[in-house]
Amino acid sequence: SIERLEQHRKMTETSTDYNLREKLKTVQEVTGFNVEDVVAEDEGVSYMCKQLGSSSTASYVLTVFDDMPNEYQYTPYGETTSMGSLPEYFKEPMSFERASASMFFWRMCDHLHHGPQEAGAAAELKEDRRDSQPQPDFASAKQEKEKATGGSTTETTALALH
Repeated sequence: SIERLEQHRKMTETSTDYNLREKLKTVQEVTGFNVEDVVAEDEGVSYMCKQLGSSSTASYVLTVFDDMPNEYQYTPYGETTSMGSLPEYFKEPMSFERASASMFFWRMCDHLHHGPQEAGAAAELKEDRRDSQPQPDFASAKQEKEKATGGSTTETTALALH
């Protein structure tokens, strides 16, 4: 009886792990987004991310700090910081509300798949189709931060909603 319960527990764990792996694999295939590592630190949790596009790949870290649980801190690394297909605001650290994470993801997708000119046009087309809810404006946030800091680009850019 104990052996049977132990065998059932192992099968359940294996089934759960298998289902989770298959779900993640499908999400990765459909979106091109992958969380490569999760690092728990004293001040928060960091997610090492890779996002694939049709012509380029972005590597970045999303961090949720314990003292700011409703925000993501975005930090690009590697070739992402010099990638020509990305606008400047994706080449530097910034923060944004977790509620805006899907907009961040789709804006990044637009730039990784279409390049800067086409992504802007695609974003404008999408804006026309959206309801009246405020949408994040990454470029405006970057410009506002530069004005406030006298042009400094090393500080974090806060995401502005309009």
